[in-house]
Amino acid sequence: MPNQSQYVLETMLRIIHKSSELITEPRVFGTEVLYASEIHMIDIIGRNPGIHVTEIANKLGITKGAVPKIICKLLQKELIYRYQAKDNKKMVLFTLTPKGHASFQSHIEFHKKLDQGIIKKFNSLQESELLMFHDIMHEIEEYIDRIEK
Repeated sequence: MPNQSQYVLETMLRIIHKSSELITEPRVFGTEVLYASEIHMIDIIGRNPGIHVTEIANKLGITKGAVPKIICKLLQKELIYRYQAKDNKKMVLFTLTPKGHASFQSHIEFHKKLDQGIIKKFNSLQESELLMFHDIMHEIEEYIDRIEK
């Protein structure tokens, strides 16, 4: 018979699996069906108009080489504009089109809905419970980081 720790682990693994499915399946944002990589790039550009490739890569934690692939898809879908910096013609900058802005706003609303229930539960906890939960989650994250290496 599994003990309580095993039940907690099974619940955590189900949450990870469901979260993974939630972010890997394309979904409609605004008028477009977008993958997580696309909407997260739109989110970065929407929060940082006039951003360039290196900044996008740093903010998303991906390589600079991965950025143009996603940028190309977003340009084809007419969700972003590409333009040159006035003071540096070699630097390419990005901003959202009106269609891209609609997707950006839809993504914000998606996260408000998703995050609302989780934050509500966290707010119902005593501060000591929340700190203990945070400490446990942080230790699990560090453990996973060590295993990856």
